[in-house]
Amino acid sequence: MSEVRCKVCSHPDRPEVDRLLAQGATNTGTARQFGVSSDSVRRHRDRHLSSALKAVATRRETAGAVKASDRAEELYVKAQGILEAAETAGQGQLALAAIKELRATVELLAKLSGELDERPQVNIVNVQSSPEWLAIQSRMLEALAPFPDARVAVAGALEELPEVES
Repeated sequence: MSEVRCKVCSHPDRPEVDRLLAQGATNTGTARQFGVSSDSVRRHRDRHLSSALKAVATRRETAGAVKASDRAEELYVKAQGILEAAETAGQGQLALAAIKELRATVELLAKLSGELDERPQVNIVNVQSSPEWLAIQSRMLEALAPFPDARVAVAGALEELPEVES
């Protein structure tokens, strides 16, 4: 039985294919350029691209990865420069537009850093210790004073209510 060889490994332009893949070229684009299928390029990348070239590609991807907060800070610096130039030139409308962008960028940075949390807040109140409940409880027991058995039953039921943690 003959051994099935990688079409990219046996391609005359393999070094160029490997270089492009290490630079982050797409499987489809590389396949089109060298007349092979994108599946062949993908398999070659996964199975045969040298570890040194994979490391180069990984470093390139990592170096190119910029966090959203970094990009937002760059936008802030640019908007600040536009604001300063507009103020110097006496361009009020441009200055106001720059201020608007700065405000939006500051808001975005605050969200990204966690300083601004817009999630809904839920406050749990211990109803049993609230002044309103204590007043209601007192009024109920006063109203039941003429009915001692009922008063004792209601007071017992109120004492059996589970304690709610706040």
